This record gives sequence, C-alpha cells and structure tokens, in this order.
Amino acid sequence: MGDVYELVLSADIRADVTDDELAELRWHVGEGPRPERLPIGSDRYVETYPLGDPDDPDCEWENAEAEPVFAQRGAARWVGGALVAELVARERSDGWVLTVRQELHPDDFYRLRTLLDWFGRCSVDAHAGGAGFFVGYLRFHESVEIAPLVLSNGRIHVPEDIETHTPYWEDTGL
Repeated sequence: MGDVYELVLSADIRADVTDDELAELRWHVGEGPRPERLPIGSDRYVETYPLGDPDDPDCEWENAEAEPVFAQRGAARWVGGALVAELVARERSDGWVLTVRQELHPDDFYRLRTLLDWFGRCSVDAHAGGAGFFVGYLRFHESVEIAPLVLSNGRIHVPEDIETHTPYWEDTGL
C-alpha cells in the first residue's frame, strides 16, 4: 500500500445537475446508499479477479463492485490529519459545494478521473473564458511537493507525471 496519494479537492457544482448524478455523488461522499444507476460513470471500469488459473478456459472471474471514492472518514493512515468529504447545498439553491481530503491508491485513479471529468463539466466555473482555477491537488504521501489540479475550459487538468504513473489513468474519451 506504499503508492498512496493525498487528494484535496474543492468543487463548486452547478444547480442543474440531475437527481441521478446527485445521488451518485452523495454515495461517493458517504452520504447515501449506492444508487441503482451510476450516471457519472464511476462503474465503467471494474477490476476482475480470476478464481483459479486464468489460463484455464473454464476459469471463472469475479468482478469487483464499484466503490465510493470519497467515503473514507477518520484518521488518515498515511498522510496524517483527518479524511473528510462534505457535500453541501448552497444557501440560495444555486448549486452545491464539495470539499474532499482522502487517501487514494493509483488503482482508484480511474474512478477519480471519471469524477474529475464530471466535476470539470459541471463546475460553476467550467467555461469562464479560459481562466484557470485551482481546485485542489494530489500529493504522493512521502512527498512535500503537490501536483495542482486546475480547472480550465470545462476540464480539470492533472499533471502529466500523475497521468503516466498508472495505466488506469488513460484517456477514455468521456
């Protein structure tokens, strides 16, 4: 479990997200049950495990269930401090705010990428004329250097060294 990253994210989400998207987001932050549909797409990549010899044509495979990305709470094991996720409606009903601090393994990066793509499209500042907005960072747990997450033109950009760290962070065309 040595490849652990600290994720800190703050997102302002538009009010026009669908009820289904909001239900999935609530599940990801540990504020609701898993919805039947995951319209944001965090279930598109599912790990599979062989139950026996994978070279055997009769080998059965078990699919891992999609898991919430931001549901950890309590004391952090690797990065210190507390693990939190809070989704709050704005007072004037003009959207939602999300703040997250989590420990993530690169195996979780696909689901994180899916959520970051959605946050980029659904952010209040998604199309603010090309301006860049700092929305958080990723940091390898043993490093003091952060990799900023920047929202620009409807996309949250992640530094290249983070993208190339894991094959699960491939462009999915979403």
